[in-house]
Amino acid sequence: MPLYVIQSLDHDNVLDKRMSARPEHLARLKALDAAGRLIVAGPMPIDPNDISKGFLGSTIIVDFDSREALDAWLADEPYTKAGVYKSVDVKPFIKALPQDQDA
Repeated sequence: MPLYVIQSLDHDNVLDKRMSARPEHLARLKALDAAGRLIVAGPMPIDPNDISKGFLGSTIIVDFDSREALDAWLADEPYTKAGVYKSVDVKPFIKALPQDQDA
């Protein structure tokens, strides 16, 4: 299955919106993880020592059957619906390292 890197950038001053939508956002990521489709996910803080300053956005690497399936999943993204993300960029990705033990 193809891998994709999703880089989403936040609007300015949306920390309250982000925190309100966070439980639903995390629940969706946990479901992807349980299905074996989540490679990595996390926020990009403005200041890693003080998250009260907010976030630049998020980066996620996922495994989906197709770009169309990923787009359908992204259409229900809680951060987008809450007005947190100002942009979402998706690119195909090939994992080179670390190599899986099975490879």
